[in-house]
Amino acid sequence: MKIYQPEGRAREYSPLALNYFKGCDHGCKYCYVPKLFKRFNASYVHDYVSCNINYRELEKSIQSLSEDDKEKQILLSFTGDPYCNAEKGETREVLKILLRHQLHVAILTKNPEKAQRDIDLFREFKRFKIGTTLVFSEEEDRKEWEPGTIDSNRRIESLKYFFDNNIKTWVSFEPVIIPEQTIRLLINVKDYVDHVKVGKLNNFPEIEKNINWSKFLYDIVYILRKENMKFYIKNDLIKYNKGLYFSGNELDKDFLNV
Repeated sequence: MKIYQPEGRAREYSPLALNYFKGCDHGCKYCYVPKLFKRFNASYVHDYVSCNINYRELEKSIQSLSEDDKEKQILLSFTGDPYCNAEKGETREVLKILLRHQLHVAILTKNPEKAQRDIDLFREFKRFKIGTTLVFSEEEDRKEWEPGTIDSNRRIESLKYFFDNNIKTWVSFEPVIIPEQTIRLLINVKDYVDHVKVGKLNNFPEIEKNINWSKFLYDIVYILRKENMKFYIKNDLIKYNKGLYFSGNELDKDFLNV
């Protein structure tokens, strides 16, 4: 249960991260974690959720942070959802420890509705944001690809709840599987988020090859700029850029950190 520095694509989301759930019960078909973990453990079962709740180890990890690192964002989390269905209050205990040190915390969850119970702690952080992943506007597609999650409309309503209560909110549009639905979701959520991060689909070549990524990039950036929204385009998507200009801040993976 240690704070660590993510690498690769994950680094585009946060300079620091903390994982304490192993496995996830959302059952998302596009999740990269099962394949990653099976490289090291062939018997790994991703839908079996376990939790490392070694709070003493977390305290030691915080104490070992440099003064510079204590000013960097920590994301909860990459290998599991901090508000997965199996979560029984562990995230609240983790937040209490992070709050004692007033560390900078970002949450990414597919169940921001469940996270509402902890809004009292969110309010006490000086630097904090909560976000959700949005992939499908159509419920049948969501059920097929994300069977264990709450629907997208409930996620958006939860973001509105936090936004109305002066909690910073954000959205991860990754993966993008049906670009038209991603655009629709952006339009639906634009009034309730402080910023967004946009990626693409990876590891599904048969689907990817049929998507015009240059057009999608142009379309979504057009809306983001029209609505004066802060955003970051991930490297996997921005390589399809054909003529769009991006400012320094829009290319800075850390500009939107808390």
